[in-house]
Amino acid sequence: MRYLFIAGAVPFLILGLVHVIYSVPDERRPYRIAPRDAELVERMRAGTLILTRQTTVWRAWIGFNLSHGLGIVLFAGILIHGAALHFDAVRSAAPELLFAAPVIASLYFFMSLRYWFRIPAIGSGIGATLLLAGAIPVAI
Repeated sequence: MRYLFIAGAVPFLILGLVHVIYSVPDERRPYRIAPRDAELVERMRAGTLILTRQTTVWRAWIGFNLSHGLGIVLFAGILIHGAALHFDAVRSAAPELLFAAPVIASLYFFMSLRYWFRIPAIGSGIGATLLLAGAIPVAI
């Protein structure tokens, strides 16, 4: 079970790291997570948000992508750390917590199907399946 949790976290770790690695250079030289339309990038750089004029749409876009990637890395890191060092303690003290991981992973899977594209759908689907497979024996 412990190893299923670790294996289930790995796709999220990879996806999150790639997201961060792609986001950082795109701030200055849009290439990976940017619109294909160069004019749209320029409009994003010039446009501000209704919420505030203190940032541009482009800076908010880059910040969102960075925070999204870092959040996924944190999710995976907590799962790996917890499974490697504290799995038995969590399983005996609060087994319901083991189901939070596959639920969150499944939400990422459904978001990737609805809003993103194939690669995150495959990665999050594999991760969610492995996490669920690791959690089910705890409930039995």
